[in-house]
Amino acid sequence: MVLILLTAMCPAWALESLDALPDALAHGSPQLDVRLRYENVRQGSIPEHAQATTVRARLGYLTHAWNGFSMMLEYQGTTAIGDDQFNSTLNGRTQYPVVADPSVSEVDQFWIAYAGLPKTVIRYGRQRLVYDDARFVGDVGFRQNLQTYDGLTVTGAWLPGLQVDYALLSNVDSFRFFPIAGVNTKNIDLHASQLFHLSYAWAPWLKTTGYLYLLNFAYDAPLPPAPGAQFNDPRRDTATYGGFLAGSHALGPLALGYHLEFARQRPYASSPAEVHADYYRAELTASVWRIQGLLGYEQLGGDGHYAFQTPLATLHAFQGWADQFLVTPANGIEDFYVSLGGRWARMDALLTWHDFNPQHVPAVHYGSEIDGQVQRPIGRRFVAGITYAHYYADHFPATTTGTIFGSTKLWAWLQFKI
Repeated sequence: MVLILLTAMCPAWALESLDALPDALAHGSPQLDVRLRYENVRQGSIPEHAQATTVRARLGYLTHAWNGFSMMLEYQGTTAIGDDQFNSTLNGRTQYPVVADPSVSEVDQFWIAYAGLPKTVIRYGRQRLVYDDARFVGDVGFRQNLQTYDGLTVTGAWLPGLQVDYALLSNVDSFRFFPIAGVNTKNIDLHASQLFHLSYAWAPWLKTTGYLYLLNFAYDAPLPPAPGAQFNDPRRDTATYGGFLAGSHALGPLALGYHLEFARQRPYASSPAEVHADYYRAELTASVWRIQGLLGYEQLGGDGHYAFQTPLATLHAFQGWADQFLVTPANGIEDFYVSLGGRWARMDALLTWHDFNPQHVPAVHYGSEIDGQVQRPIGRRFVAGITYAHYYADHFPATTTGTIFGSTKLWAWLQFKI
């Protein structure tokens, strides 16, 4: 039915014949992305150290357009090499720290798109979805298994500088397995969840973005959490609305940039009234020649009962690469961070420091973290890199049982992509 309606919208004079369809299918673009990675995790609360060597391959094919239609099919396979000396979230080896790269083979993208309307793309099926820097909606591209979404998306660029995005989602194909009703699953069923996103670039120094994310999970996590628990389950119905201002300005060799953001999270669908928290973020950046610096502050509010959650985000990119705060603590979190990066001899380097505090109990200190990464292209198709993260734990309030321990993580990887 969808295809019939879209075909009917095509101007009759622009229709290509069926004879052109085999060429569109045969002369598409093959895609290949292979990554070999070693990950080592030392976590203070677990005696055993995790060691995971995994390889991930994505093989995809994108057809040429025919009457505005195109199709994408992508297979993804991840497997461990050697012994599973890590908890993949599926292999049951809970004596080791988690390395959330379970061995799995699946179709992670399969969609059909229509671009026959002016400055509009309509896509239906399983697809990647990333808004802005993936703080609220992302594909978790750091992990070996991609996070993708089932549903309908519409993107419009009807005016210069304007982009409008809409998504109607029925499922999230997560990057890992987790228990729901006693069964391990990668699928997070949604009840017609909707994402609204609009951005307009007024000038290089001013871009405005607004969003409304309405998440309705088929599985509603309980609230409040168990007595004494530090973390809430983020899979809960929420309405999140907000926006940000961002931009940059060049002053000779010096370029200055900024990002100012605010959002609110409120009850939606079947969530209780206690789902109530705010989000703040402010960043200043400066770059000169091949050196970039960043100073930032991010706050996810909490009241000791519920905290601001972003369950669809690429969480690894925020609040430290050691992934200690993938779920926001019930008392919220404040993250002060500074980073310095640069490029020399085709080598990219980045060093970041974080300091974490609860937003609701200011007398307590969560800890701090140092992160570093070096990567370099090898030829035209390969990239190699080393990433390091060390989280220095402090303490949580004595009345809670959700203590976080120190953690050290090391990754070494080689990626091939066409």
